[in-house]
Amino acid sequence: MKKTHTSVIRVRYAETDQMRMVYYGRYLEYFEAARTEMLRAWGVPYRSFEEEGYYLPVLEAHVTYHRSARYDDELRVETTIDFRNSPRLRIEYTVLRGAEKIATGHTIHAFIKTETGKPCKPPKRFLDAIAG
Repeated sequence: MKKTHTSVIRVRYAETDQMRMVYYGRYLEYFEAARTEMLRAWGVPYRSFEEEGYYLPVLEAHVTYHRSARYDDELRVETTIDFRNSPRLRIEYTVLRGAEKIATGHTIHAFIKTETGKPCKPPKRFLDAIAG
């Protein structure tokens, strides 16, 4: 099952490097911000997972850089969940400036029960949110 959300991020000066381009590590921060906003928009903010006894750690992260973003660029981050009814969750990201592809990537997460530290199925609330 796939579901997509779009977030907008404005590049701040502090996010650029000496070459006046967005520092490469910032894209993972953009992914995190977009992922957080996606969950919030679907009514399942990350904080609620922790309050209900779940963690959703990153197991893997990957970024492919296509173009450089610069200070004050307005970027759209399209975030797509690719969920296959398991403890693992893959989230794909496309960072765009207008129609121009800046970066693509993905993160892989696992639902972990806080009391046991073991992988588990996602909470029903999450399943309902991505189905709706």
